Amino acid sequence: MLAAGNAAAQEEVTLQLNWKHQFQFAGYYAAAEKGYYREAGFQVRLVEAAEGVDPIDQVLAGRAQYGVGASELALRRGQGQPVVVLAVVLQHSPLVLLARGGRTQSVHELAGKRIMLMPHETELYAYLAREGLPRSRIIEVPHSFNPGDLIKGKVEALSGYSTDEPFLLRQAGFSYSVFSPRASGIDFYGDSLFTTEAQVRKSRARADAFRRASLRGWHYAMDNTGEIADLIRSRHSTRHSREHLLFEAEELRRLMQPELVEIGHSNPGRWTHIAGVYAEVGMLPAGHERAFDGLVFDPSPQTDLTWLYRGFAAAILALLAIVALAWHQRRQLAQIRVLKGLLEEQAIRDPLTGLYNRRYLDDALERELVRAQRDGYPVSVVMLDLDRFKALNDTHGHPAGDAVLVALAKSLREHVRAGDLACRWGGEEFLLVLPNMPLAAAAARADALRARFAGVQTAVGAKTISATLSAGVAACPEHGASPAELIAAADAALYRAKGDGRDRVCAAAAPAAPQRATA
Repeated sequence: MLAAGNAAAQEEVTLQLNWKHQFQFAGYYAAAEKGYYREAGFQVRLVEAAEGVDPIDQVLAGRAQYGVGASELALRRGQGQPVVVLAVVLQHSPLVLLARGGRTQSVHELAGKRIMLMPHETELYAYLAREGLPRSRIIEVPHSFNPGDLIKGKVEALSGYSTDEPFLLRQAGFSYSVFSPRASGIDFYGDSLFTTEAQVRKSRARADAFRRASLRGWHYAMDNTGEIADLIRSRHSTRHSREHLLFEAEELRRLMQPELVEIGHSNPGRWTHIAGVYAEVGMLPAGHERAFDGLVFDPSPQTDLTWLYRGFAAAILALLAIVALAWHQRRQLAQIRVLKGLLEEQAIRDPLTGLYNRRYLDDALERELVRAQRDGYPVSVVMLDLDRFKALNDTHGHPAGDAVLVALAKSLREHVRAGDLACRWGGEEFLLVLPNMPLAAAAARADALRARFAGVQTAVGAKTISATLSAGVAACPEHGASPAELIAAADAALYRAKGDGRDRVCAAAAPAAPQRATA
């Protein structure tokens, strides 16, 4: 009888995924397998995305109670559709454009070319529009979801996830280029758990219970990636190999940043910024901001105050005073939540340039070297330093020096690959981490950055200032396997570039061979 009662108490709900079964949804599989949903009172059906069907439309139509979406949730909310974000899983979007090999060096070369895109991949449309490539300047091709079409030359580029398609392209030995919206300053959220206002009104507590159970699943999945990869293959899909799923897990970890940001954290200010980018490229109308109240889920219960109007006048006044105090406190709590999100982001960002700071780089470089040694690919680091920066500050003033630092950061951000990492190391020093790039290629990339920056004119008031930079390059495994060894080797090479006359790039010298002892 107890078992029958427990089964009857389970609420049957559908979670609409935005792609096929793979590690991208590992947390939801774990929540179902480990009983987290059952403990919260849910019997959950996980539904793959069907070809030509928008997952958000499925949830809005009531065919699913919960769904997985991405930055397009901000676009839908700005258009007045009642979506509510319960939790953000990916702090950075994996959505990229993959183009054919070395033949495509710039996203602007895709003008007039055939590109496979999904209609709901609004982030990529915003990226292309910001780069001067609106939909009218490309040839949109229906997505086949087959990277083989890129390899065979049927299209010049296709949309994909940095966590997924690159594995297949590398496995096929195919040379490709990656273009990320982050190169244009579009750093959107990735996969997010969402529902509708109707579900929240029906029971805020139930929506919160589903959110909590899902996040428990994500914590378990990221702590037990091998187990969940096996679960996916045994219960859900054998479409991907175990190696493919584990590759996806590691890339997801890089985008989630669970060591720095709590899984599920959602910053209302960042959603507003996402909507602002959509408005900038003409995808949202003016005045969309009014629709954004309620986009980010607030788990605190809503109090029904209608019964207050039936009381005596004195009691009403007293209760209204209490409500006013509670509203003030809630507003303060909301401000604290926003401030917390900003502080979490600021903790890993340099406040002047917006690049990652040294604290973040120390952790990220350590993780990258572990992956590189495990998977057998090279990693290069480039230490860059502005030439005669003290003299520039003394001559033109510190605001001019800051403007040059910002200009260099912008140049780095616009001309690194999606998987590269740019950081302000300190003062006028910057550091680049270039995964899967050997020493010679990294030195050539650094020299191209040097030459490009030499032509940058920075406006400061009524005058313009130009500056040059020097760089030192080191690589793993040639110059060391630890962050300290690589950075020391790059720094020594930078010192040599400065000594050789500045405005140049020097690669670190090969370590001296050990000398045999003689009698």
